[in-house]
Amino acid sequence: MKFAHVLFVPALLVSGAAVAQTSDTSYKAVGTEPGWALTIEKGLIRYVGDYGRTRVTAQAPVPRPSFNGLRYVTPRVTIDITRSRCSDGMSNRDYPDSVTVTVGRRTVHGCGGEPIVSPPRATVIEGKWEIQSIEGRPVRGPRPATIAFAGDRINGNSGCNSFGGSFRFERGYLTAGPLMSTKMACMGPAMAQEQAIMRLLGERLSASTNREGKLVLSASGLRTLVLVRSGPAPR
Repeated sequence: MKFAHVLFVPALLVSGAAVAQTSDTSYKAVGTEPGWALTIEKGLIRYVGDYGRTRVTAQAPVPRPSFNGLRYVTPRVTIDITRSRCSDGMSNRDYPDSVTVTVGRRTVHGCGGEPIVSPPRATVIEGKWEIQSIEGRPVRGPRPATIAFAGDRINGNSGCNSFGGSFRFERGYLTAGPLMSTKMACMGPAMAQEQAIMRLLGERLSASTNREGKLVLSASGLRTLVLVRSGPAPR
């Protein structure tokens, strides 16, 4: 996990990190190794850790001001939100906050707030890509998992079956489908990987490029496809 610390004037820190205080707003944070996701909304704290094996739901108390941020303390979970720019370590997207979550004797670190990104132009997604990670986990399999965008058409291979169809790209959001796929049976992890890819492509995905030029397609939390270009960008 990479952290780039930037300090702000203390008088501004509460308003910056206080987005999680009101019932009308939602605050989200994520982390990796192991994967976890946190949401504070509608008076509730929801934490999912260890790739889903740990789940905690608690009433959200009024946060306490802390140095350059806020702290939530409950009997089951403690959350520290610090106004310090943060990189999530997997997709390399930047966030405005560094977040620490303690559940029992376990403490994890991650990033929170809305990602600091600029939506790419439609031409940025065009071309051929290799899927590097799915939902925070590296792609594994006998064949590469790929996606290609051309005009309004999408096609690719999950590492098991080929798929294709149409897509729309509007205001930084990708909507694919309906998609058709071949029906070859694949064993074990290859089939689970295909199901994860097709499940994500069935949702409306935000699209952004990170500092390394990779394309990040995001549904929510750690549910992302990270793509690396496998050919020259179209001119």
